[in-house]
Parts: sequence; C-alpha cells; structure tokens
Amino acid sequence: MNFGHFASYFRNSRLQPRSSPVSRAASVVLVGLAAVGMAAALAMQFTFASLPNIWPVVAGVVAVEILAWLLPPLAIVDAIQTIAHGLLFLILVCLGAVLAAYAMQRFAFPLQDRLFERVDLALGLSWPDYAHWVDRHLGVQRVIHVAYDTIQIQIVLPLVVLAFADRPDQVRAYLLAFAIALSATIVISALLPAAGPIAAFDRASFDILGFTGATPLDHLTRLRAAGPLILTEPPGGIATFPSFHATVAVLTPLTLRGHPRTFFVLLVLDAAMLAGTVTEGAHYFCDVLAGIAMAFFAYALAHAIIKAEDRAPAMQPAASLALDGRP
Repeated sequence: MNFGHFASYFRNSRLQPRSSPVSRAASVVLVGLAAVGMAAALAMQFTFASLPNIWPVVAGVVAVEILAWLLPPLAIVDAIQTIAHGLLFLILVCLGAVLAAYAMQRFAFPLQDRLFERVDLALGLSWPDYAHWVDRHLGVQRVIHVAYDTIQIQIVLPLVVLAFADRPDQVRAYLLAFAIALSATIVISALLPAAGPIAAFDRASFDILGFTGATPLDHLTRLRAAGPLILTEPPGGIATFPSFHATVAVLTPLTLRGHPRTFFVLLVLDAAMLAGTVTEGAHYFCDVLAGIAMAFFAYALAHAIIKAEDRAPAMQPAASLALDGRP
C-alpha cells in the first residue's frame, strides 16, 4: 500500500486555513462579559445552582472539525464549520449575559418604572389600553405570541443563512453586533432596572394574556435583597430596558436584508414580534424603542470594527515596504 500517496491525499484534501467566524473584537466582548458577570457574582455573593450543559455543543464542534479534516474540500463543510463555531459563540455569549444580568441586578439600583411610565405617556402610548385591547382579540394574541417565541430561531438564522451564502465577513459582523447589543443591554438594564408594567396590575384581570416573557418578579425581589443568594430555578428575562426581543426583531432582518425572500418574511414576522414584546414580554413601549435603537447602534458599530480589523492586515505590507524604502 502506498502510504505516502494516502498521506498526501489527506494533506491536500484539507480546506485552506479559513478565518474564524468570531472576530478578535467579538472574543474581547465575550471575555469582558464573562469577567463582569463573574466579578459581580463574587462581589454580590450570587450563584446559580446549575446552568445549561454546553458540553454536547462543544463535542459537536469537535466532531465537525474532525470531519472537515477527513473530507475533501467542500463549500458545505466550510459552512457547517462556520455554523458550529458561531453557534458555540452565541451560546457562550448568552450564558455570560445571563450570569452578568442576574449578578448585576444584585446592585439593586432604584427601580425606574415611574420614569418609563412617564416616557410612554409623553409618547402618547398607554400600556394598559394596548394590553387590554390585545386581550380582547384572541387571533391577534395568538399571532404575536407565536412571533414572540421565535427569538431563538431568529438569533441563529443569520448565522446559518450567511454561512451557506459564503459571506464570512457578514458572519463576523453579525456575531460581533449580537455580542455588543446583548452586553450593552445587560449593563443598561442593571443601571436602570424595572419590574415592568405588569407589576402594577392584577394578572387575573386579563383573560388570555399570560405574559410568558415578563420579568420574573420573584427573582427580581430576591436578587435585590441583601445577603448571599443561590438561585435554583432556571433563569428568566431579567432585563427590561432595553428590550432584547426588540433588538433581535430588528437586528435579524437588518443583517439579512441582502436576501430578499427571507427579508420580507422577517419584516412581517418581526412586526408581530415587536407588537408581542409589549404584551407577551410585558415591556414598556420605550423599552421596545430603546431595543430598536440598540440594534442599529450595534450593527453600525460592529461593521465599523470589522472593517477596521480587515484593513489592519492590508496596511502591514504597505508599512513594511515603506520602511524598506521600496515604492
């Protein structure tokens, strides 16, 4: 058997070194988010009894890498590698955000519900009027409830679409934008905490609305109490302002606007998602507006950073030539 030919085949069959879907800036944001979460948790004597097990995902990424080594160079293999690494990054960012969000709520800054209520009223918007209107229209409630629950799919969707479209630059920008938006949301929500509008109303006065995504008030109360805390229940959406559902509802179609069919479907779906954020998530209207603004901010900042990262290596050869005195 010609072992030299066999070895040569596998050396040549490997994909050329590819850039990571996770940019340097995104890695920095992830490490910073995790560091803030762990520091706040230690300082405020807070811990989770358990967090989701990510080892199956890690094992999946390793399996994909092994298969990519063995298989001949194929675009689909490269796309799957990108998706696997991007998915692991998204999960790690979300876990870091959950820890940071809960730990930073322990600082117990004053609740800002009165401020957010006044902002809504200044905008001419009434949360109870809107919530009761939705509660009287079962068809509307069902549509926005389904749309609201698509957040996990919508977080992953840009990664999958862009990976198969072979747009690594846009994948890197999306992952960075997601990390920036979620990290900023966690920090702002800790500085401007709120219980949400449903805290001022009797849930029994609503017939069909379940407020499934509302801030878990029992968690918020215990987090704001003094003394050590070990949380044994699964975490919930503790951040109120800005609304991260609203951020995703804008960031996902904004990222995929170059894919017309997907984009127009997302416009309809995310219009319903934004409407459902106010009721299903029990958010103030200003939470939603702030979440929308966060999406545009994170998108613009991420693309600027990625362009700067891509420009830096191109400038190095030019700088070297200048130092050598060559034109």
